[in-house]
Amino acid sequence: MKRKEKIAAGLCAFFICMWVCTLISKSVYVSKLPRVTVEKTEKRRIEHIVETDGIIKQGSDVAIHTLPGMRVQKICVRVGEEVEEGSELFWLDKDDLEEVIEAKKLEAVKLEYQITDLKENRALDEIERQKGIRRAGEDLEVTKDKAGTALERADKALQQAGEELDDLKKSGVDITSEEDRQKAYHEYNQWVKEGEKLGATVSGNQVGVAEKEKYLEEVRRQGNAEEIRKAEEALKEAKDKLALAEKDYEKYQSNPKTQPDFEGEDSAKKAWESEKKALEESVQNAEYGREDALTGNVDNLREADRKLEDANTPNRADSTLEIYQMELERLKKEIEKYREIYREGGKVVSDMTGTVTKVNLTVGERTVDGAAIVCADKDVPYQFETLVTKEQKKYVNQGDTVTLGTPEGKKELEINYLEEDVSGAYRAVVYLPQGEGALGMSGTFTKYETSESFDCCIPIEALHREGVGERYYVYLAGERDGILGTERYVEMRYVKVLDQNDTYAALETGAVSGDEQVITGSDKEIESNMVIRVDGG
Repeated sequence: MKRKEKIAAGLCAFFICMWVCTLISKSVYVSKLPRVTVEKTEKRRIEHIVETDGIIKQGSDVAIHTLPGMRVQKICVRVGEEVEEGSELFWLDKDDLEEVIEAKKLEAVKLEYQITDLKENRALDEIERQKGIRRAGEDLEVTKDKAGTALERADKALQQAGEELDDLKKSGVDITSEEDRQKAYHEYNQWVKEGEKLGATVSGNQVGVAEKEKYLEEVRRQGNAEEIRKAEEALKEAKDKLALAEKDYEKYQSNPKTQPDFEGEDSAKKAWESEKKALEESVQNAEYGREDALTGNVDNLREADRKLEDANTPNRADSTLEIYQMELERLKKEIEKYREIYREGGKVVSDMTGTVTKVNLTVGERTVDGAAIVCADKDVPYQFETLVTKEQKKYVNQGDTVTLGTPEGKKELEINYLEEDVSGAYRAVVYLPQGEGALGMSGTFTKYETSESFDCCIPIEALHREGVGERYYVYLAGERDGILGTERYVEMRYVKVLDQNDTYAALETGAVSGDEQVITGSDKEIESNMVIRVDGG
């Protein structure tokens, strides 16, 4: 019995020792695990607060101008200074102003001379133009007269050639019949010797007449009137001689034994045909001459008409004179403005009430073409301007009511203007009530936006984003069986974010159940499937 008791006592001691060692081992193991905090999801609304700083600016700028190129003697205002209507702004050097006026007057005199020259040159150009038109018209009339004369002469030459040809055709040539010729030859053969001398004379004269006629035909083709006259006289003289010989020959022929001479008839016929051919050629040449006259007339008239048309062409547009006149008028008005400033002694005053926002003048330097002084118009309400980021723009729209806080207090005002800036941000403008605010005053722009109620919301610390993308995930504290019993571990789960702010994130309904715990913090870095220790668990 004692042995059994000892064995039982030893077993009990062994198991107690093993239990104590297990507890110690588990405590050491658990103490080395990451310690995390957890929370359960809840139902809530996501509130967005857009808060940015800005500054109050003028609602409208008014530029005060002066003429350029004048030396500044004194500046009486600075940026931020209030000016009233009639307040002194700056003074211009009066001596320099006088020199500027004299230089402008010299420019005006030069322009007047240029205008006078242009007017006179225009008048002279117009005189030359009218003279050219008149001369071109006269040339056209002369061309018409010449054309009429040339055509009239061509018609007359054609008519004359036609009449001569008709007369020649009417005259005709008498020819002895062949029977009569045979009879005459028979009689002549009976008497040959007696008529040889007279026949030779007649034949010689006939040859002379034929030559003169042929020569006349040639000179008529050439158309030399003096040569034609001489040829006709020679022909007449030859014919007279022939007539005399023929008269003697006719006396000889009165004797039945006289042989008849038919060569004259043949020559006459040949001459008639030759003359007829020449006259036909004259008619043809006259027709050609008339056609040439018509063609030449058309060409000459066309050329003369074109010259008249060219002379009537209007002068090219030239607005130089008008531009000089406008420039002179502008210069005179400018001189009068300089004189007005000179009469004031060079003093320039404000014509409005406002705050100086920019001074574009330097003492000793000349005024530039632009605004000399820029003032904020007090009659136009001031405006608050701030920049809203692209992320904040989702909760800010034109027309929304915002809270504007300034040193003067807080006010609920409307966003009057919202536009995208070159930087990608958005410029928001809020108009202040008339008479409130001051230039350069700082302020805070606050906009509250509350979302709908979401069923699954978690602290923002529990939400993680994968890389630089839009994929979100959470860590859950899960339970499972381990070597030392039930243990807690990290479960990674991807989720879809519906909305979020700086405190909470709204997840898609059902992404995390109401019984599950999301890990919101850890004393060590954790990862999926890592065993953890939960505070309070």
